[in-house]
Amino acid sequence: MLRLVFHTEFKVVLTGSMEPELHVGSLLVIMPAEYDDIAIGDDITFVRDEELNLVTHRVIAKDDENMTITTKGIANNIPDKPTIYENVLGKVRLSIPLIGYIGVWLSTPSGIIAVVTIAAVIVLGIILLKVFRKPSPEETEEGVQPEPEKADADEKIT
Repeated sequence: MLRLVFHTEFKVVLTGSMEPELHVGSLLVIMPAEYDDIAIGDDITFVRDEELNLVTHRVIAKDDENMTITTKGIANNIPDKPTIYENVLGKVRLSIPLIGYIGVWLSTPSGIIAVVTIAAVIVLGIILLKVFRKPSPEETEEGVQPEPEKADADEKIT
């Protein structure tokens, strides 16, 4: 939903090529950027190849004539081959360490089972609370019933 409204992408760092600045397991917030708004030193996410593999690396050069961008992973020794601007998803605007591990785990079978189980337990708990809960006087149709009057010990009932 956020992607549709704000054109924001969320990706997880899976490799150490951007260590120590973008740690493995970090959640990246990526927003679109015009070619002219991308500067040397920015971290961008782009489509690397025909298999549509995504990479997030730092911009080290731009070729304005051909609108290509050359990047390099901080921990890598050699730069990537230049990519055309059309392959750029956007600039990294925020990195939240470790949160990406949750997203990766939730996409595994055990993560999905855990989420479904937790949701089922919560729903079952709500149902059981409603079934076994004693209704308050305000919730009954008659409301609060007055206690029957007790006869005085001195009075005789005839």
